[in-house]
Amino acid sequence: MISKLFKQGAAASLATFLCLGQVQAADMPAPPKEMPPEAKAPDPLIGFAFYSQYASDYNFRGVSQSNLQGSYQTFFEAQFFNNFAYAGLYTWQTRLPTRPDFEFDLVAGIRPTFDKLSFDLGVIYYYYPNEQRIFNAANLASGIGNPFYTTANTDFIEYAGKALYQATPELAIGANVFYAPNYLGQHTNGTYTSGTLAYTLPATLFPFLPEAYAGGFSISGEGGHYFLGAAKTSVTGLIDGTNRFAAVNLPSYNYGNVGISYTYKNLLLDFRFHTTDLTPTQCYTLTGDYRGAINGGTSRWCGDAFIGSIRWQASTASPGVYAEPGGFLNLFK
Repeated sequence: MISKLFKQGAAASLATFLCLGQVQAADMPAPPKEMPPEAKAPDPLIGFAFYSQYASDYNFRGVSQSNLQGSYQTFFEAQFFNNFAYAGLYTWQTRLPTRPDFEFDLVAGIRPTFDKLSFDLGVIYYYYPNEQRIFNAANLASGIGNPFYTTANTDFIEYAGKALYQATPELAIGANVFYAPNYLGQHTNGTYTSGTLAYTLPATLFPFLPEAYAGGFSISGEGGHYFLGAAKTSVTGLIDGTNRFAAVNLPSYNYGNVGISYTYKNLLLDFRFHTTDLTPTQCYTLTGDYRGAINGGTSRWCGDAFIGSIRWQASTASPGVYAEPGGFLNLFK
């Protein structure tokens, strides 16, 4: 069985407006090029970010992890030394062949920043609690053939390297590399590489909307390739006359997504199209979709998908309504 992951949750930027009353800009003295030390706010030693969201499908790099059904997801991250270092966790509602209670991802790393260029160097541990193996009852009873449909444990570690260049205030360009030395417990490695683009749309494109609502739209996309090796587990079977597992090549594949997002204060809406070049047969080999045993060895988990999600988010850097006197009620203003 092959399932996913990691996730990259999307993070939205919230703007803060200062009201100057009747004072005109020409009446104010020019600000100094360098703020005096006593006027600078100290960098926070500890911060946080969180979100809670519902998605119409949990899609990981082009493969459904929730059987093409809805998924509830959460995220919390603690940030240290002005977001230079971080540690956090994700939870994902899944419907996978080994039937874990959910997916639980532990993450940690650092985020060095050099002007417009920022990096994220981290490690992710994917944990699937209370997995259950699926057996071929007929083969198990007869002792003929391989009795295992799934492996016993798909927990694994992945190392991540990401770079983001803020080319303009509206345009961000990214590159990502993820490497797993034991991909999903399959005794093979997996490397995923991708490039990303995100562009904030100008509010003038939406003159039919009130000014307060017109500036939250953005478009983004990702294109990547997953390099996967040969699995060697109890599911792949033994080489005749030996105690060595046979090798089964997992299909490497291309993946892409493109979508539009809208942010208003702490609320994020996203609608996105996902696609891969995996065939239904390759999808079954990759995922171990349990229905493949009765439908000719195919799976629909890797097909084209339109997925919508709604998220409530906040951070110490962008608290949104939590920083306003009216609190949550200001979402409606």
